[in-house]
Amino acid sequence: MGLDTFNARSRPHLFRRLSREAFDLLIIGGGITGASTFRDAALRGMRVALVEAKDFASGASGRSSRLIHGGLRYLKTLDLRLVWESCHERNLHLRLNGRLVRPLPFLIPLYSEKGGRCLQMRLGAWLYEGMSGFKDRHAHRFLSREETLSLAPGLPTRGLTGGYLYRDAAVNDTRWTVETLKDGVRNGGMAVNYAPVTAFLKQNGRVVGATCCDRIGGAACDIHARAVVNATGGSVDRVRRLDQPDLSNLVRLSKGTHLLFAEKDVPLTVTTAFFSPMDGRPLFLARQDGCFLFGTSDDWEDTEPDAPRPGQRDVEYLLESLWQFMPWANLSRERVRYVYSGFRPLLVRNGPKADPVAVSRGTLIEVTPSGLISVAGGKLTTARLTALRVLECAIDRIGGPGTYLPCQTHRLPVGGGGEESAERLAYWVRQYPRWMDHLRTLYQRYGAEAHTLCSEAVALTRRRRVDLSDALTCAEVRHLCRREMVCTLTDLIDRRASALAWNSAKRLRYLRRLSQVIRDELDMDEETFEAQCRDYQNHLTQFHALPGSPSALRPPLLQRVQT
Repeated sequence: MGLDTFNARSRPHLFRRLSREAFDLLIIGGGITGASTFRDAALRGMRVALVEAKDFASGASGRSSRLIHGGLRYLKTLDLRLVWESCHERNLHLRLNGRLVRPLPFLIPLYSEKGGRCLQMRLGAWLYEGMSGFKDRHAHRFLSREETLSLAPGLPTRGLTGGYLYRDAAVNDTRWTVETLKDGVRNGGMAVNYAPVTAFLKQNGRVVGATCCDRIGGAACDIHARAVVNATGGSVDRVRRLDQPDLSNLVRLSKGTHLLFAEKDVPLTVTTAFFSPMDGRPLFLARQDGCFLFGTSDDWEDTEPDAPRPGQRDVEYLLESLWQFMPWANLSRERVRYVYSGFRPLLVRNGPKADPVAVSRGTLIEVTPSGLISVAGGKLTTARLTALRVLECAIDRIGGPGTYLPCQTHRLPVGGGGEESAERLAYWVRQYPRWMDHLRTLYQRYGAEAHTLCSEAVALTRRRRVDLSDALTCAEVRHLCRREMVCTLTDLIDRRASALAWNSAKRLRYLRRLSQVIRDELDMDEETFEAQCRDYQNHLTQFHALPGSPSALRPPLLQRVQT
């Protein structure tokens, strides 16, 4: 399998191969943990397959805070190993995967009435720099009051003594997950979405594969493998019980909600973290992609791990916290441009009454007597390390050290990159300097693949005499449909066309403007396309619009600001 067959048209062929071939490893789950394990296994020369019940990155890995970070706040719970690993993984990705992971300065304002917290911050800052290997001293520093206000003029000034500026990193979580997965496919792995596992195959009490069904084509498929990894995030316990029905839970779901504001509406110039005046919970306003991403709530929710809808209580908590911290900014509900929620599958070993904010973001790997390997917990930042440990566990069971190549993910960039991509980008910019920003964005998203995409766009402009910007957009849609296993309009818009991240109206216009190209690439008739458009519009209403109306118990935030 290669990227040329990583598309909806090739699904019947892929399922035939999955049922006929024998694999070293079968991975269940197409989030960042499953994708990272898949990529690592393929690079080691393993015969590896991955199946996902819905679409890739449709769970927690596509609804995160979009940060690759060391976890400064985890110092408070003394989770020093997690912070150390996270800081080193962040530094590795900034160096190795710079086209996808970009540095993001964070500012924490400091206030005199919270003297104890200021002292904690200074001690924590010193420790955080140490965890990073003292490699970011130029980016980690304390600021004067004047310097702090120049970066964040909208901050409350009463009691402000200064600020702490440090560096973490931002990433488009869906693009990161899909690019990681594609790298596994590029190196010989086989992956397919919309293929839920319904049962495990067993021989002499040992798990030797799984039965999955094709939700698009309807056929069932038995996949045989020497080892099976359950990396299904919030569904990890449901899949475990397909093996042993009486197992207790490994994870519990915590829901986090994020609000999006236009950059021009927020009186800050830098990502700013602060503590909610309501309960002291850490919150942030992260400057990303022309917007400020505000979050996040963190509350237990006992429900099925489907896509969570933003709740009115979560939205009002975030808006109330923001109003109490910066009332004159007038960041009311009317200014919210977009909203989304996601589930974090957190380990339950801290007990059912634990505050989800304080629960460890560490990882647990379980091997049942039947040999099923399940991985629970974890975070976006440390997924590469989690994959390494999962594979070490699997290799010990099916071959032992020396059977496969050693891990290479610490030295090979995800999806390629480096000097070759930079030279190809420069080639196109020299020819079309007017479109430099558009071309650079494509290379950041797709790496070396962007060269073919640009070639197709230029050929299209010559054949049809269309504007290069329109040609690049059409070529990008074709690229996504042909090489990224797009099966539905929601796959295309929500998790592949990442440039449309924060604008529902723009997403719908995009579908209409490119309807013919999309229909041709996905083999849709007009009726099917219209039905999926309606489904997607309902999806936006349910999952990306503010719920209900403001609570009648409080006056609207805007009214309180004016009074």
